[in-house]
Amino acid sequence: MCLQAFRRDRKGAVAVEFAFIGLTSMILLLSILQFSLAFLAQMYIRDAVAEAATGRTAGTYAGNRAQVAAQICQRMIALENCAGNLRLETQPLSNYGPAAQPITGATFVAGPSGAAMMMRARAPVITFVPGLPTLHVSAAALYVRP
Repeated sequence: MCLQAFRRDRKGAVAVEFAFIGLTSMILLLSILQFSLAFLAQMYIRDAVAEAATGRTAGTYAGNRAQVAAQICQRMIALENCAGNLRLETQPLSNYGPAAQPITGATFVAGPSGAAMMMRARAPVITFVPGLPTLHVSAAALYVRP
């Protein structure tokens, strides 16, 4: 008899349903926002690196890493401490092998005149979804040093 009364009782059903559906919806919404933010940051870093590499900037041609990093960070959004976490490197294209190489940010050279150069950058995106690992955006641009 008690079991049947418990089965018919609907008090609190909405709270339980909301707990399942609401939590799932909230995680889905936050995930969509997080990946949209990462996608936007990816577009901005590609544009910023391309501009720094091909925009005839004095910092790029002089091998001034701080100036180029500041130029890139000015255009960026949604990066955690852009100036401190930006890994930026420039070196002659001939220094790269056929295998993939991680962006360490250790090398930033002006290169000889007429050399084909590659500029690469990598930075972490602000992550606000709990349990999600840090997302990174990266970009590369080729240019010929005048």
